[in-house]
Amino acid sequence: MLRFIKREAVFTIALIAALISSFFNPPSISWLEAIDFRTLALLFSLMGISEGLKTSGLFDAAAGVMMKRAGNIRLLSLMLLLIVFISSMFFTNDVALLMFVPFTIMILDKENIEEDYMIRLVVLETIAANLGSMTTPVGNPQNLYICSFFNVGAGAFFRTILPYSLLSAVLIAICFVLFFSSSRKKVETEEREIRQVDKPRTFIYLGFLLIALLAVFRVIGWPYLFILELAFLLIADRNILKRIDYVLLLTFVCFFIFSENIRNIEAVRRIIEMPMQTHPVAVSASISQVISNVPAAILLSPFSESFEGVLIGTDIGGLGTPVASLASLISLKIYFSRKQSRKGRYMVVFSIMNFALLFLLALFASLIS
Repeated sequence: MLRFIKREAVFTIALIAALISSFFNPPSISWLEAIDFRTLALLFSLMGISEGLKTSGLFDAAAGVMMKRAGNIRLLSLMLLLIVFISSMFFTNDVALLMFVPFTIMILDKENIEEDYMIRLVVLETIAANLGSMTTPVGNPQNLYICSFFNVGAGAFFRTILPYSLLSAVLIAICFVLFFSSSRKKVETEEREIRQVDKPRTFIYLGFLLIALLAVFRVIGWPYLFILELAFLLIADRNILKRIDYVLLLTFVCFFIFSENIRNIEAVRRIIEMPMQTHPVAVSASISQVISNVPAAILLSPFSESFEGVLIGTDIGGLGTPVASLASLISLKIYFSRKQSRKGRYMVVFSIMNFALLFLLALFASLIS
């Protein structure tokens, strides 16, 4: 039990929060109505797609190609940042970091690169995943939920978020130039082989990804995606069903119930309602720093008349504290698991870079709003 609580701390907190808040809003039909089954089904489908593409060898092959093509550590670092930024748009920030942060650490350890360089690169990869993932509705769970809750169309979504995504790419490029200009060490390319990709499996799951995008924007109904993918997994790829993070789905259920309970507390509703009408971006980003951006989106969406403020606030609010985005905790946990890790130094670099970029993006938001 203790191991489970330690491993699934976010679920444990969400469950406790739902149970405590239920004293203010006892179980009723409103709990069932508060659960967004569309978001849960889409999230299930996307997790299946991500796991399917991982087992197809697509990500390993991409890592192998980078090793073969990169002539030095600096170029390899740039390629890693690019692939993390881009892959997070379609396979979520969590998957991008789970795939490429361990690879980054393994290569830099093998090449005997100084620890400060590794810290800067892992932190910037984490930022790239959090900011790249905001570009599409399927890049992170809060985008998925917001698009579902507000019934956001493709045009409105991309008009709102693309300026921030483009600015994020520029800021990440500037950080790379400032912090990674000196390392020209050669990469020992012969040490990594390129894994063969299972092409039929890859094309099948890329097809499901396309269907998922259509379902997010309501071009097709989400039940068609869910039923079609579930049938395929049951018939042809049952192992993927074992790899899906069902605890994450239960965490969302707890967040839905917690948010419903909180909204029924008059005093809390009054505290949240007014600032959300006037400063939705600032409120969303601030609350994300404490409870992370996914539960912040679920909690605050009902208090906003439009999706833009919650979307921008929770997306840029993924920067800042380590808990602002659950993906940031993934990188932190992976790096901290190394015996030679410098935890204090990591936290200093993480805080400086995250809050600096959060400030610049928040300033941009205030200027164009």
